[in-house]
Amino acid sequence: MKRWLLLVLALAYGVSACQGPEVPSRSGPSLQAASQPQKRTQSDRFLCSMEPGNGGFTMLKVMDLSNRTVRSVFVPGQVLSVDGVPSERKLYLSSREGEDQPQFTLFEVDVEKLLIRRAASFSQAGLWPSDFLVRNNQLLASGTRQGQGLLLSLDLVQGGWQNLVHSFATGNLEWGKTPDQVQAVAFDEDRITRTTIDIRQKRILNVQSFNHGIPFGNNVGLSSPDSSYFYALHQLKGEVEIYAYDIASGASNNLISAEKAVGILYSSVISRDGRFLYATIDNKIHRYELIGTQMKRLPPIELRTSEARYLALSHTGPVLYVSHDRKNSVSQITLQADGSYTIQDLPYPGQNNEIFVF
Repeated sequence: MKRWLLLVLALAYGVSACQGPEVPSRSGPSLQAASQPQKRTQSDRFLCSMEPGNGGFTMLKVMDLSNRTVRSVFVPGQVLSVDGVPSERKLYLSSREGEDQPQFTLFEVDVEKLLIRRAASFSQAGLWPSDFLVRNNQLLASGTRQGQGLLLSLDLVQGGWQNLVHSFATGNLEWGKTPDQVQAVAFDEDRITRTTIDIRQKRILNVQSFNHGIPFGNNVGLSSPDSSYFYALHQLKGEVEIYAYDIASGASNNLISAEKAVGILYSSVISRDGRFLYATIDNKIHRYELIGTQMKRLPPIELRTSEARYLALSHTGPVLYVSHDRKNSVSQITLQADGSYTIQDLPYPGQNNEIFVF
């Protein structure tokens, strides 16, 4: 589970001491652990929601979907990026504290026990983080140090930062086509760049980069689950356009929405099989069927709320969760094979921004 960023009843707060000094790099076992796939959870148990709080912290709320109870915990700083390990019921959050000399930290939250600990310091490694992944207690973090793109690894149990590769375009990190590979996909004003990295051999395998030609505007970009394709939604003056790219060849296609959007394009997700794209605009979830760079517009999901905000995908079935600008609830949408759907509003105290499900 990924994504870019963005909660009260019972409060719990417990941050451990910052990770100790760096220890000498070790070889083999930790990166081998990172390359092993993780077990899947049997069912969704927790729905997490975040929103900025006053005084330089973020409030993380956790709903137990079995009984609808909600608890919450403070996360110091502004949350930048999130990854999760559903099989372990753990959520990892990168956080920025301070403005002039910011400190970047990785926090680990046990969403079942609602315990939080300071798992790593990106700043200790001199890294300005852009994204990260966690698997089998192994952290992979991309970012910049003195303007140079880096990929680092860290054993979250024993410590010890390792430099893996450098001098590449940092962006969203995704697991690659083999267990030993990760891919960094950078989407800037002019270009899309995908860098494929072998984490065990500690080398860059391939770099593909091309101009995307997307005009300036409100743009949201995301990769297919295997990073073979890149999709970008563009909004300017109410018109929404979706672009699709085959990253290996640079081939592209685009589709203009048939209707004007009054509100703002907030977020988008791709289904775990890579077949469907969902985007929140106004009080609708726009749907597209994807076959490589070919796209087919499907009827949108009409919500009973004023505006949709952020999306989360179930790990176990065709279910979407969506937050919106109305406080005190999150919508649960069950999708049917024939394209129909049902909507249930879940009572969820407070304002809900980014959401994640385990």
